[in-house]
Parts: sequence; C-alpha cells; structure tokens
Amino acid sequence: MLTLQEKVVQKVNGLSEDNLQFLLELIERFMQPAPMEKEKNVIPGRIGIAKGQKLYDDDYDFDEMNPEIARMFGGM
Repeated sequence: MLTLQEKVVQKVNGLSEDNLQFLLELIERFMQPAPMEKEKNVIPGRIGIAKGQKLYDDDYDFDEMNPEIARMFGGM
C-alpha cells in the first residue's frame, strides 16, 4: 500500500504549470498559522485569476450607496 505522501505525489504528477502554481498558492495560504493580530484595512491576498488585477474603476465610489443601505437596515 502506498503511503499518503506517495498518493499525493501521484495526484500532482502531470499537472500543468498553472495548476501546480495554483495548488502551491493554496497550500501556502492555508497551511500557514493564522496571524495573532490583524491589521485594520488590510485587503486579503488574491489567488488564481484575480491575483494582481484591479476589479473596479479608479473613480468608483464605494461609499456612494451608504445612506440608502443605512435606511434599509433602519439607520439614519
């Protein structure tokens, strides 16, 4: 019977470079211990296709709808 490590090696053998890179990023992200203190306003790292991409326009106002959202939840 194969050891667990050998089974894992068999599964990843033959994967493309992109798949191996993605798998490595997942391992590095989830196998590290969580930091004790989280800094405020820290954007979590992105993995996969979103890494290094900006997904909104420079002039997008994130706070534009805050008053309407507050009214929906009983505020203001």
